Amino acid sequence: MRPFQWVRVVVVFGLAGALVGAVPTGASTRATRQRCRATAFVTHNAGSTVSTIEVNTRSKRPTDINVGESGGVAVTPDGKTAFVANAFSGSVSTIDVKTRTKDPTDIPVGSNPFGVAVTPDGKTAFVANLLSGTVSTIDVKTRTKNPADIPVGLGPRRLAITPDGKTAFVTNNGTDTVSTIDVKTRTKDPTDITVGAAPAGVAVTPDGKTAFVANNMSDTVSTIDVATRTKDPTDIPVGSNPFTVALTPDGKTAFVTNGHSNTVSTIDVATRTKDPTDIPVDLLPVGIAVTPDGKTAYVANNGSDTVSTIDVATRTKDPTDITVGSNPLVLAVTPCRR
Repeated sequence: MRPFQWVRVVVVFGLAGALVGAVPTGASTRATRQRCRATAFVTHNAGSTVSTIEVNTRSKRPTDINVGESGGVAVTPDGKTAFVANAFSGSVSTIDVKTRTKDPTDIPVGSNPFGVAVTPDGKTAFVANLLSGTVSTIDVKTRTKNPADIPVGLGPRRLAITPDGKTAFVTNNGTDTVSTIDVKTRTKDPTDITVGAAPAGVAVTPDGKTAFVANNMSDTVSTIDVATRTKDPTDIPVGSNPFTVALTPDGKTAFVTNGHSNTVSTIDVATRTKDPTDIPVDLLPVGIAVTPDGKTAYVANNGSDTVSTIDVATRTKDPTDITVGSNPLVLAVTPCRR
């Protein structure tokens, strides 16, 4: 088993809503939950596969999906397609969510692609290319890459797109900055935003007002005002080697994986305060995603080949982790399907 490499990219690249509707309590509520058939997609930076977990039952499908040696994953808003960045082959695979089948033809992008994000309208996938210092864009419908990539900072790692679909935030791991890209014009703002050391994960609050950035080498989370592109002068201390940030659908809580602490921190979004007690998980937690109903956080433990689940309301981890493939890295959860 090969552990994830926790190093700055300028030195060595490692790998590079709630259900709505009035329903009565009791049996009817349980039936409604059963109809919400969300699936978690889990990439691995060893084994060249993607595992899938049925969220309702916490059960992994016995057969994994063969892709490249993968990094990030994102699911289209309609829940039909998963986009997977294949770090070492410089390509992106697409998977039909319903049939769990990979398109036989991968999409070439830049060098060492890692982060993936899809615009809220489902039309465009953005891919951060670590070694190229660029972002590629792919037309979701035609599976074609725009021939001109977008230059950003050194070592772009993860992306997040604002809920209005206007701006993409890109963490530049090698320059301690965040770039912003105008989605419509595909142009980068000439001035990057300085954050903490080696920024990795990024997420934007559902109201589109704030971007949360996990600073991998300064053990902090920075927050950026989306409208003004200004960073709050005070970063939020979390655990050791924070990597990924995920926000609950109600926008109240940010979950942060701390790779070297083997914990998950939670931050109150409104007050920017971290809960004093972190949540223990398994070895080297890296990826994290929150289910569409906002009830459960899924955590990829890179060092133990498992996925932990955390009850959002009680902040408690399920005592039984889910065994997946080798070195799980990034997660994405599909929207609920009925």
